[in-house]
Amino acid sequence: MSAPIRFWGRVISLRPRLVLTKFEGATEASCPGYILTLEGTTTEGAEPPVGKTFTVAIGPATMQNRELALGDLLRGDAHYVPEGLPDTPAELYKVGVLRLIARTETPITPDLPRTDPPLSPDAVEKAPRRALAIKCLLSEKGSCRDCSHAVLACVVRLTDPRNYRTGRWTQVPACLGPEDCRHFIPRED
Repeated sequence: MSAPIRFWGRVISLRPRLVLTKFEGATEASCPGYILTLEGTTTEGAEPPVGKTFTVAIGPATMQNRELALGDLLRGDAHYVPEGLPDTPAELYKVGVLRLIARTETPITPDLPRTDPPLSPDAVEKAPRRALAIKCLLSEKGSCRDCSHAVLACVVRLTDPRNYRTGRWTQVPACLGPEDCRHFIPRED
């Protein structure tokens, strides 16, 4: 594994990770953690810090124990997500150190449901899912990019449930939020 990347930044979104496993017509949902989007810097080795917006995958226990929220200032170190890991749609993962430097002092302007706290892992697994237009989640100015209900669902279609490596992986933008959300744009087939 490569040397850790140091990061520093303010949390601008907290979204759950969703993995859907499809086998013989059945679909099983799991939530292996959360994706934090931070606006800040990353530093590799002795290189100077690089200012950017980046994503970090964390586990459910980290989220629960730290009670992370929008606007929190974090510092830590993690590793780049390897290219062959399709179930982790983030830039960094395997966080070794995570420090909460400061809680936000500026109240977040409510923009429901986009500023809702993220769902618990159990709620993510049971939540109804709707396919979301790709531009809503992945575009820099997408209406759902920073929403706590928007996910990039990692879907694996298995022919042998004992071997995920032989599965066919895709990623589908999805919404786990309320059906009356004014920001939702359905995916065009």
